[in-house]
Amino acid sequence: MGTANRWIYVVLAFVVISWGLNIVMVKFLTETSPPFLVAAVRMPLAGLALLPFAIRKYGWYKPSPKQWLLLGLIGLTSIFIHQLFLASGVATTTATNASLILGLNPLTTALLAAIFVGEKMNLRLLFGILAGFSGVVIVVLSSAADASIEVSGWGDLIMVLSMLGYVVGGLLIKTIAATNIPTLVTTAYSTLIGGVLLNIGAFVKYGPTAYQEVHFSGMGWAVMLLSAWVASSLGTLGWNHGIKLLGANKTAMFINGMPFASMIGAVLFLGERIQWIHMLAFVLTTVGIVIGTYSPRRGLCTQTKPVSSSKELGT
Repeated sequence: MGTANRWIYVVLAFVVISWGLNIVMVKFLTETSPPFLVAAVRMPLAGLALLPFAIRKYGWYKPSPKQWLLLGLIGLTSIFIHQLFLASGVATTTATNASLILGLNPLTTALLAAIFVGEKMNLRLLFGILAGFSGVVIVVLSSAADASIEVSGWGDLIMVLSMLGYVVGGLLIKTIAATNIPTLVTTAYSTLIGGVLLNIGAFVKYGPTAYQEVHFSGMGWAVMLLSAWVASSLGTLGWNHGIKLLGANKTAMFINGMPFASMIGAVLFLGERIQWIHMLAFVLTTVGIVIGTYSPRRGLCTQTKPVSSSKELGT
């Protein structure tokens, strides 16, 4: 294994930690400003940070009409819907719950791909999906301090919608990838499109004085820039580089560490408490993902595609 391949494991570990902590950062930001505006400010910053890299490598790439349509749909689902529900969800549930629900992304993608795209469903994948979903059902139905089972409110359900928006976008990304558009261009352009949609929505909701509702302190702006530039922009670049060196399937296994990073961050920075039921949900979800995406003979399954993993969880 070359030096570059050895270092990429360190890079991917950093990416997953930053994505896990990003859930914590978004929750922190929504404590002082409306979730809609947090998303509307954060995503254009991320897109503008990615755009110079795309221009430097590919110039002003000109997508075809079909590619523009797909980029628009990706921006609508993976960015606008996903990020809007993400910000709204973490504002009304815990960062721990949010990260566990988002961790279902690989299994949900595999399930929807089997239903709508015709990808093969086997017993290993089915068992993995059942285990993973059972973990999330537990966390959605449990929020009491004594870990008794009860409906925890809309926050967890909103996070499910956020995860589904990203998964649908991932399936669209699989379609646009077949047109040979560069991954970096897809990520930068769709992020900017989603950012524009979020800002249009913010103006419709709050009027021309929308940004007067943004009340970030100096620390808040520092967290915003860390979230947009480090977690979303640099994280995406590092993830895509890992895909280039290791392959999409092997890289995708690193996402299993994201809920754990979010849990630790929520305890350290938000004062959240982790109950035994969260750990049970974490174990079930992780086991489900490992079983559903790992094959002893073929290495790793082919369910997760490059940009599908890179964009959300850029969460």
